[in-house]
Amino acid sequence: MIHAIKWAGPVPYHVVWFPETRDLDTVARLRAPVTVIRQASAAFMQHLPLPVIRRTRFCTAVTDLTRSEDQLLADMHKTCRASVRRAMKVPHTFEVLPPGQAPEARRLINDFNRQLYGRPVSAANWQLTDRHGFVTQLRVDGHVIAVNTYLLDGLSRARGLYAATIPREGGAMPARTIAELNRLLTWYDMQYVRDLGVRIYDAGGLFDDPAHPSAGVDQFKLSFGFTRQYEYHALTSPYLPARRGLNRVEQRP
Repeated sequence: MIHAIKWAGPVPYHVVWFPETRDLDTVARLRAPVTVIRQASAAFMQHLPLPVIRRTRFCTAVTDLTRSEDQLLADMHKTCRASVRRAMKVPHTFEVLPPGQAPEARRLINDFNRQLYGRPVSAANWQLTDRHGFVTQLRVDGHVIAVNTYLLDGLSRARGLYAATIPREGGAMPARTIAELNRLLTWYDMQYVRDLGVRIYDAGGLFDDPAHPSAGVDQFKLSFGFTRQYEYHALTSPYLPARRGLNRVEQRP
């Protein structure tokens, strides 16, 4: 389990990621007005001894990294595997860094978030990644082309948070090449965390709806052979005023 403290104005609140049943007592003892739960197991939610203010079912894409590299490759869709192999032929450099040492990655991700959500990634979430994660990036001719950020929950799970590439239209590199390098980066990330001994690669949330305007994100993730896993986001509090008046705590990671 990853534990962080954030603030809603002057009020602190807890955020816990990936709690399991062994974490029930720890979460129950937290005494900020609100605890935000991210990607809890069904068993954890069933036995949580605190009142749940709000709960949502969450679909994520995962794969078992305890299997061999050949098995992971075999799980990929044929087109994904071919894209990775083509991208390998492009001279490139793979890098793993703390966010504070990856200014180009931060800029790409912040720009992408501005376009998508109207705001950059919050300082608190960059701090969360600094403390509990890392950034990966691919360079071509010295320029960062594709980036990913992760949370690392010990050896249990590596979870993708934010990702971005350089703009695919009007650039010096063909859009197809950028897309293939982006797939290659994900493949390198899987190998990197597998070599660390991490058991589960979590590519992050799925829209889980083929009619969704961003269903292409699901197609990208599932093309690696990842499977759907259903978990829960929730808000909980031991305090009645917080349960009655909760409106300000953020709902996005």
